[in-house]
Amino acid sequence: MSKRFFWILILFFLPYTSQFGVELLFKNGDAFLVEEAVESGTYITFSWKDQKYKVPKTEIQRLDPRKKGSDSSYRYSEFQLSDGTMLKGILVEKKDSKLILKTELGFVELDTSKVASYNGDIVETPPTIPDRYIDSDGRTGTWRMGISTLGYASLGTWQQAFPLTYGGGLFLEKSSIVPGRFYGLNSDFTYGRGKAGQLSIWSQSIYLGKSYGSSSPYWILGIGASSISRSDGDDVRSTITPDTSIEFGWAWETNSKHLIRAGIRSQCHWDSGSTLCQSGIRFSWGFQI
Repeated sequence: MSKRFFWILILFFLPYTSQFGVELLFKNGDAFLVEEAVESGTYITFSWKDQKYKVPKTEIQRLDPRKKGSDSSYRYSEFQLSDGTMLKGILVEKKDSKLILKTELGFVELDTSKVASYNGDIVETPPTIPDRYIDSDGRTGTWRMGISTLGYASLGTWQQAFPLTYGGGLFLEKSSIVPGRFYGLNSDFTYGRGKAGQLSIWSQSIYLGKSYGSSSPYWILGIGASSISRSDGDDVRSTITPDTSIEFGWAWETNSKHLIRAGIRSQCHWDSGSTLCQSGIRFSWGFQI
């Protein structure tokens, strides 16, 4: 049952997978192939040439995920010929009295003497994004810290001995220059009672995550280590195990730069004798520092 639920989650989140090489077209005809454009509120956030930008949606004509590539730019121009024909395309080259255009139907060579009018200037220099659109938070990344509460149900052979554990933790993370991506450090402590006594787990992990807007799905993948202690009267057993974790859920970012996440988290503590896997819910709250 747990495997089926896992694959259902994977299939649910597939539509939110990032698209690389999205063409972002400004209303003035300047086009840029950017990485992972994310729509958030009234803005579109993206990275281009190792810089993060934030542009109002009102200044964008379209986003076209069919265009592939990264960190390049060009300009769409419209030409009206003396016979009334209208051509729209990308100026590839200008030489002597000839213009080479790339249109949807292929390459076209124009004689400048037959051009009656055109929009903008005939320039070969690729456009650049104005500095006023640079996202100040994206230059070095935004740091966040926060707290979380956890509730886990044990799976497999551990289910009878220690069915439930509860606890909380702290996290510190930094946003990447790529919109929506983040990475960080996490420390959790959970505790539970069962037929076999008491179970306490102290986990430390590093993680990589991705969200898709100010109110959107998110996922987190983590690796780390845990100190697991079992006690039943005077009998105390402790071990240190490597861990892996995965988390899916929904994230909200407020205008006051606060972060809220609610998700389903699964974590496995790998041990040659008896691996402990748990799955449950996690609520997190954080703020920029």
